[in-house]
Amino acid sequence: MDVYKQKRYLIITIVLLVLLNLASLFLLWYGHPSRHLENLQTEYNEQDNERIKQLLKEVLSFDENQIEEYLMMRYNQKQKVLVVQNDIQQIKKQMFDAVLKDNPPEMLSDSLLTLSKKKMGELEQLTYDYFLSLRKLCKPEQIDKLKILMGDYFHNAPPMKMNDDGRPPGPPGENPDGPPPGEMREGNPPPPPNRN
Repeated sequence: MDVYKQKRYLIITIVLLVLLNLASLFLLWYGHPSRHLENLQTEYNEQDNERIKQLLKEVLSFDENQIEEYLMMRYNQKQKVLVVQNDIQQIKKQMFDAVLKDNPPEMLSDSLLTLSKKKMGELEQLTYDYFLSLRKLCKPEQIDKLKILMGDYFHNAPPMKMNDDGRPPGPPGENPDGPPPGEMREGNPPPPPNRN
């Protein structure tokens, strides 16, 4: 082989190797990770559904039809809640975009505030309707079990403790009432004097 043919074969080989590398990188970046995430999400949903099925059988004594109806109801609820939560997120984005303007308004826009309250109300109504549908799904002998389950969930959560002045407590190990008046915390300047 002469020098020119060797150079041509060398250039062709290098171009092919570069193209194969680019194709491999493209497949790794754009093909595999998305399929991997989809598989993880599907696996999580299946595990979550199995856990829920077990709970419904053990605690509420649901039969297979009730379980399937509940899982469909739960899926529909998730979709509705996601839409409302996305709307709320967009409203909050608009609110905080206003803060970043050169001359932000002193007061929050009444329309944004009203819209935010309305969406939060929708979210609460969706939650109420969801629990109402769950109650309707139960047979008469299962309603007492549902009441116990919901009571355990809502009423046994420890209430947030408040100090005597209505403030939440500070971090553990810190004096809940703060330092005595006129004294300063370590590393902080002293508080301003009382002007009563």
